[in-house]
Amino acid sequence: MIQLLRKVWKNEHGFSMLELLVYIGIVGVIAAFAVPRYTNTMAMANTAKIQSDLQTLDAAITMYQLQNGTNPSDISSDLGEYVAHLDKLSPPTGKCLLKEDGIVDITATEYVLAENGEEARFQGHTVDEFGKGNDSSSSGVNG
Repeated sequence: MIQLLRKVWKNEHGFSMLELLVYIGIVGVIAAFAVPRYTNTMAMANTAKIQSDLQTLDAAITMYQLQNGTNPSDISSDLGEYVAHLDKLSPPTGKCLLKEDGIVDITATEYVLAENGEEARFQGHTVDEFGKGNDSSSSGVNG
């Protein structure tokens, strides 16, 4: 039995160069499809979080306006009673989707109020500016 195994394994010397090149090529093709898909998925997830956070802050701003008759001046000091765990509301890192610009890097580290205090912004953009762009004609008119 041992001699039979030695005969079988005697001619096995590993993979040929061609087999390794084919394997590397297959892995490269799979990676070429997987990496962009992963990047897009992460950007869409980050965008959804930003949109959700901005909607939460906009709702808190509206409640503040109704109760106080004025716009808030600061997110952390004025909106704390309207948003649970406001101190933990922080934007993601990585990339996100803007309707006009496509995938962009996230550079800001906090949400801010617009100058007039009527809405929350992130990187200078409102909640409506985040998300996938309009796939219709470039005229901006929805058909």
